[in-house]
Amino acid sequence: MRLTITMMLASLVLAACAHSGDDGAVKGTADGSINGEAAYLEHCAGCHETGMLGAPREGQPADWESRSKLWQGVLMEHAKTGYFDMPAKGGKTNLPDEIVDAAAEYMLEKTFPNRPQD
Repeated sequence: MRLTITMMLASLVLAACAHSGDDGAVKGTADGSINGEAAYLEHCAGCHETGMLGAPREGQPADWESRSKLWQGVLMEHAKTGYFDMPAKGGKTNLPDEIVDAAAEYMLEKTFPNRPQD
């Protein structure tokens, strides 16, 4: 029973992370690429700004210490398929992979500006 209640509460919290705009609409840049900052702010910041449910916070390298050093490849896969308490695509399963990639890349750039490239 306790596990069921915990799972229900976690679902409600994750639903709160999923802001409106679940259609994945993110304005592109002048060259037609996806704006990673806009994608992050619209779809990811709700949890990653506060560290909700243990989400590693953008700009806080210590939050990422237990994560893989294979930065981009592993993070992009986890962002799309889910990892620990984060559901696939942050619970917004209809988000295009390109938007998820742009948001994750932005988060990495802000947190580890001098990281090695995969």
